Amino acid sequence: MADRLKELERADNSITLRYVDGDELTLPYHELRAWCPCAKCRPRWKDPHRRLGLAEEVKRLRIEMPKAEAVGRYAVRFTWTSGCSSGLWSFEHITDIALNRLDVDH
Repeated sequence: MADRLKELERADNSITLRYVDGDELTLPYHELRAWCPCAKCRPRWKDPHRRLGLAEEVKRLRIEMPKAEAVGRYAVRFTWTSGCSSGLWSFEHITDIALNRLDVDH
């Protein structure tokens, strides 16, 4: 899969990423939210002892379609009504989450 994103489509419960090579990934919002890259959330999912607590906290939140704002040609800023809105979600980060290849040690 090429990581060049062509289109990002928001649905009620998930986000779909379409790539220039024709591949497509769909990711539920609750899973996306659990890997928030903001300064408040990132340390929680990077720490194995705190990661489970963050995942459980996110599961208790109401599923919501966040507002999305493009940031250049490389990222999206999601605004969640239940909190976080300061993280920049690079297309690479979103792809890594969808493919379960996020390296939490870096």
